Amino acid sequence: MLRVLTLNIAHGVPTSPLPLPFLLPRRRLLEHLDRMAGLLAERRADVVALQEVDRAGLFSGTVDPLERLAHRAGYAHVLHGPHLHWPGVCARGTALLSLRPLHEPAWNSFEADRAVDKGYVVAAVEDEGRWLDVVSVHLDSFSARCRQRQVARLLQALGRRPARPRLVLGDLNAPGSHPGEAPAQLLQALALHVPDVEGGSATYPAARPVQRLDWILAPQELRFHAHRTLPGRVSDHLAVEAELEWRGGRSAVHGGGPGAPDVC
Repeated sequence: MLRVLTLNIAHGVPTSPLPLPFLLPRRRLLEHLDRMAGLLAERRADVVALQEVDRAGLFSGTVDPLERLAHRAGYAHVLHGPHLHWPGVCARGTALLSLRPLHEPAWNSFEADRAVDKGYVVAAVEDEGRWLDVVSVHLDSFSARCRQRQVARLLQALGRRPARPRLVLGDLNAPGSHPGEAPAQLLQALALHVPDVEGGSATYPAARPVQRLDWILAPQELRFHAHRTLPGRVSDHLAVEAELEWRGGRSAVHGGGPGAPDVC
């Protein structure tokens, strides 16, 4: 069983009208991050996809949110993609935390669009002798056309990687899988699927969720054993968790293993 989780951490400032961590007292910022880390430690997902996550800089109040989350939640393998990077000021982007080694790491931003802090990270993970690419992605929050362009760029990047199943997690900023929207694009282009969830799939805002912005899109080789939003309000988005199992037992192997060593 492969357990995965996705969460937009809102730069570690979930209760503020503006996600500006440098305005918070350091003690309060660390308390927020430790609440998030507590949720991650409790759920103990094999792979966690994070969005709106920073490294140490002036914007983050000199705190390294990703390092603190990984350390407090017990994740040894970490990958961060700095989509908006001003040295010493901010390095915001998406990330993966994993209990398993992360191979062939890659990331990029969608800097050609106005939402320059949006982008993705991807790495290969082995599970039960099979390989799959796990993606953490964050798309534009304002424009469907912008999201379509960003999905096209993500698909181009994934197309340059070895052929293997793709598992896409993240904040797609799209409230439904309607034709032309980001989830539908990814579902069709990568032959992914989502569980048939009748209710409880809304993730934003966390206090009273009305929109499904956060998604777990699985390849056909994996089936959903469970899928849920988590009630813990550690961010302005709810976390989404899924348990996935390989179809056809453990004997088949999908996709070649990476030739490069683990890079975290």
